[in-house]
Amino acid sequence: MTRDVGRSVAGTLEVVDVVALGDTGPYAVAFGPAGDMWVTLVETGELLRRSPDGSERRFAIGARPGQLAVARDAVWCAVTGEDRIAVVAGDEISFVDAPGGPYGMAVAGDGVWTGLMQGDALARLGSRGPRLDVPLPVDGAFPAMIAVDEDDAVWVSLNQAGALARRSPAGDLDLVRLPVGAAPVGIATAAGQVWAADIAGGRILLVDPIRHVREFTLDPESRPHAVIADEDGCWFTEWGANRLGRITLDGQVTEFDLSGGGEEPHGLARDRHGDVWVAFESGAVAGYRPSTTERSGAS
Repeated sequence: MTRDVGRSVAGTLEVVDVVALGDTGPYAVAFGPAGDMWVTLVETGELLRRSPDGSERRFAIGARPGQLAVARDAVWCAVTGEDRIAVVAGDEISFVDAPGGPYGMAVAGDGVWTGLMQGDALARLGSRGPRLDVPLPVDGAFPAMIAVDEDDAVWVSLNQAGALARRSPAGDLDLVRLPVGAAPVGIATAAGQVWAADIAGGRILLVDPIRHVREFTLDPESRPHAVIADEDGCWFTEWGANRLGRITLDGQVTEFDLSGGGEEPHGLARDRHGDVWVAFESGAVAGYRPSTTERSGAS
């Protein structure tokens, strides 16, 4: 394991747009190929679709909606409080039972995967083939968010096990142990790298193709939550510090103050223009475009 400690809070952002959503509790955000923005609204139990022209449609899906997965023909959303998955195709909505507390969602190949927090398992759903349940090798692991790499392997953060799990397309399941005290939530993959947000330790963790773990230490109270990745690095939300962060593969860390946009940043996504969108549980979704990037050293 390598620890990187240098960081900066001097980055600045251009505000692209702010969508005010009142006391709905925006949580997760994702974009479809046509530019539609999807947001889970925890306080109202709804899934919001906002078109590029600004028109909106809300779908009632039930208590405590979690993460989203945008597939070719539908949007899938975990409804944690109802033990089911909501599937929206066009303007039609249907539901799939998923006992065990579904939360994370991701598309892999021709299937859609969810993690069952109380079931210690992954489940593959979808219209092709039967449902497939994959037990995890750790009791009480509390699987959180899910990501898929370029080989269609499924990665899941094990929040209560201090580890990441990887299921290959062939069905092999491996664990990557993280630094002591880690409680990963957000996870993302790009260019052979896996990034994870350690909400308990105030760290962003990077796992390279040979499973070497790098540790980027932030403010202990920052509570990083969601992460998205590209070939140069990752973006992450700092729920406890009201910041957006950026880490590059060469170890440069920049943090951006989100004051004025909202509070309690959770969900994170990039749109087709490359702008970064943050879902604030205080009641808004805001889009940002970095205008400058301050360099910071790493050791």
